[in-house]
Amino acid sequence: MNPLCLGLELILLGARLCMGEPSFRAPDVFCPVIVERSAVWQRALRDERLVAAGSPRTDEALAEWLSLRDQARACRVAR
Repeated sequence: MNPLCLGLELILLGARLCMGEPSFRAPDVFCPVIVERSAVWQRALRDERLVAAGSPRTDEALAEWLSLRDQARACRVAR
């Protein structure tokens, strides 16, 4: 056996004895919190949306928000 390999094995053994075996655990999962909006707020949003009808940026922003909301709900259910 190559003396260099034996030295490396001793170093690793010493590190394991001092620091313990590495732990491999899954990272903690944090679900985003979606703020519940009142009915008044939702009606105001609907009215603003009707005024801005046909705005592709508004449609895109709302679609993204709905997607994020659904992902957050699914995350909470999965936990």
